[in-house]
Amino acid sequence: MAVLTTVNADLQSSDEETRRRAVLDLATVSLDDARELLFVAMGDGSWRVRKEAVSLLLGMCPDKGTIEGIIGLLASVDNAGLRNSAVEVLEGLAGRAVPALLAHLKDDDRDVRKFVVDILGTIGDRSSIPALIDALDDPDPNVSAAAAENLGKIGDLRAVAPLLAALGKNDVWFSYSILGALARIGEPVPVNVLTPHASDGILKRPVIECLGAVGDAEAVPLLVEGLGDRVRAVREAAACAIIRLRGRLAGAEAARCVDDALARLAGSAVVDGLLGSLDTTDQGVRDALIRVLGYIGDARAALPLLQGCRDERLRRLCLQGLRTMGERGMEALAAAYPAADDEEKSIIIQVWGELGFTGCADLLGEAMGSARTMMRRAAAVAAGKIGLLSLMGTIAALLDDREHDVREGAINGLIRLAPAEPAGVRAIARKLADSSSTGSRHDAVRLYAALGDADRLALLMKDEDPLVRRSAVSALAEQHIPESVSNLVMALVDEDPDVRIAAASGLGEIGGAEAVEPLILSLDDEDPWVRCASLRSLGRIGGERPLDAIERLIDSADGVVMITALETLAEIEGGRAANLVKRGLESGDEEVVKVAIDLLANDGSDWVNTYRERLLSHSHWDVRISFARAMARLLGREAMPHLTAALQQEQDELVRDELQTLLGGLR
Repeated sequence: MAVLTTVNADLQSSDEETRRRAVLDLATVSLDDARELLFVAMGDGSWRVRKEAVSLLLGMCPDKGTIEGIIGLLASVDNAGLRNSAVEVLEGLAGRAVPALLAHLKDDDRDVRKFVVDILGTIGDRSSIPALIDALDDPDPNVSAAAAENLGKIGDLRAVAPLLAALGKNDVWFSYSILGALARIGEPVPVNVLTPHASDGILKRPVIECLGAVGDAEAVPLLVEGLGDRVRAVREAAACAIIRLRGRLAGAEAARCVDDALARLAGSAVVDGLLGSLDTTDQGVRDALIRVLGYIGDARAALPLLQGCRDERLRRLCLQGLRTMGERGMEALAAAYPAADDEEKSIIIQVWGELGFTGCADLLGEAMGSARTMMRRAAAVAAGKIGLLSLMGTIAALLDDREHDVREGAINGLIRLAPAEPAGVRAIARKLADSSSTGSRHDAVRLYAALGDADRLALLMKDEDPLVRRSAVSALAEQHIPESVSNLVMALVDEDPDVRIAAASGLGEIGGAEAVEPLILSLDDEDPWVRCASLRSLGRIGGERPLDAIERLIDSADGVVMITALETLAEIEGGRAANLVKRGLESGDEEVVKVAIDLLANDGSDWVNTYRERLLSHSHWDVRISFARAMARLLGREAMPHLTAALQQEQDELVRDELQTLLGGLR
């Protein structure tokens, strides 16, 4: 054939692009004719040419003879690119290549056997497990080690017993591979089978890693011993393993055996070694070290854990570690505080607040007078979290701070103190409420909310500033006091729409029959967002009266109000509400129709055939797509005739593409 002659010549060209295009030309001939030239291209010096050959060969669905030929390429010792291409094709063929590969596990060439084992492991077909188990006895150590490794990769439990039986039979590296495989499979094994191998310096680390994955409480002593090993890699492996084991142990009592064993290391030299490993770049190891140090509770780890708090991802772990240390850790931070820079001091203050350390009152009072914004804020918040009532006056003084963040921190602190000292916080709130500053009156709302003082919140609902009124309305609603309904009803006629929205939403939160009629009246509000808030609240309250009102609204609503009405109806149980949602399918607004389709699609398919003709021929392309998607999802293959008919009539290319995609998925 002329094509083959040309391709053969082009594959000898020095030009890479010419060779690549030659491979593409092979797509026009049969696999029988193209096979040998494809094998040549698979060994080309250019990865681009090899890639084209691999892709084309996979697309030609190689037969049994071709697969045998590809396996034969694995013996090409002088061309690594050709072997790699053969591996890629065989892995790409997956299960189709497995029978032929299994036959070559007894190949005379040990390199071929090694390739076959690795390919089978990558494919992961569980039918290859028995043959891979047999390969554990292969005379070549590289093949037997590869068999162990790939049994672990596949993860079949049938491999556990043979792997344990083979442990220690051959060289140390074979055992290394077996331990790794057992760890990957994760099936519990008797600890006493593994621990004897820890005496070998090379195997100690993999034994420890394996115990973390498959051991039980009996493994704890060896893992704790590993934390003090002179080899850093072993110490780090032990830290990771003991945390992994602790997470696997069932029950609090089992986990406590780990915690108790670690706690006994406090004050020992083991802690120094673990601290020395904190500079690791391996994030997983660092996480494990921090957890272990926290469980040990040695005060020497307080400062390193403090530094770990700078990392948001590690913050929770470090705080947990410091919490485990208790007073010793907090006192260590207090001792370090005077020499720390301002950022470190702020972190220490935050830690004290998180952990409720009461011994820092003097230092927090001093920090509230700092020139640094972050320290003043952190100290105010921490004092509130700890519950330091003696610092209430100092915190209150920060309400006049020039920095918003500090004022925010002071309010935060006072809110936390409110339950313990309501009279003091109420006096501060009263002063703020009488202030000419809008911001101060807004802060008063927050304090009265923390105090649960509905009467004062009701007064602030009459404030001259709409922001204060809105905040007071929201805060009052959050109290969930039925007696507050009348105040919220009054706010429904506020001149500011945001206040009215807050009132309508709040009435839905409190609920009750008293709220229904005022909310129905608000459905006539001039602001559409007020009407939306009223709709949602009526939906939360439920009942026939709200349904009557929503039904009347549907006849005249449009846009966002209509959409909200439909969404509200969808949340109300009962056939009447569902039937009202169907009326949205008749809207002239395509966005409303799409919402109705989506809502109805969540509740079954009984409506689909009724509206099928109308919606598949709807004037708006987006509605046609939305309905076609819903019908395909709800009816499955039953939708195919209707989608096919719609495709034959459809003129819009976007809709045609979507219909073809849906039909393809259903086939």
